[in-house]
Amino acid sequence: MFKNEILENDNRKRIYDIIEENPGIHLRELQRVLDTPLTTLEYHLSYLVRKKIINSETDLHFKRYYAKPLEKEDKKVIAALRQKKLREIVLLILANEKAKFQYLLEYLNLPNSTLSFYLKYLVDNGILAKEKVGYETIYTVKDEDRVAKVLIAYRTSFLDKLIDKSLNTWLETYSAKEEL
Repeated sequence: MFKNEILENDNRKRIYDIIEENPGIHLRELQRVLDTPLTTLEYHLSYLVRKKIINSETDLHFKRYYAKPLEKEDKKVIAALRQKKLREIVLLILANEKAKFQYLLEYLNLPNSTLSFYLKYLVDNGILAKEKVGYETIYTVKDEDRVAKVLIAYRTSFLDKLIDKSLNTWLETYSAKEEL
């Protein structure tokens, strides 16, 4: 069967379109967006994966779906940015170029252990870099270009005003660096 024939089914077409617009979307988020029974959704997703129309990947405890093949590093960035608090942390650091642990703790109003967990995840996945300066830990976005590229490419799928603000700040800073 060809892709067009498989997507003639209305349910499969809707599922595919949402995945194409929101790469890295996970099962429950997809269910909420489509308002479809979980068993029906799982059936169609399984069929689409089997027919190689979409790809699935497990990330921590989320199964994420993609309509197009993406680079491994882009998938890591998308997976992190799909989670609201992780996205806030990355965008905050991107907008400020760097941030101390204490600043993030006060700004985000999170418990110490929760913020530490999120930051460890982001550092372990190569999204943030961590540097010890005396007693303080400073975080920076490891590959600003990659993160910005992913944010620009999939901006509409995140629906977050913070993204627009952070991207504008980053683009202004980036273009100022290029002029020098």
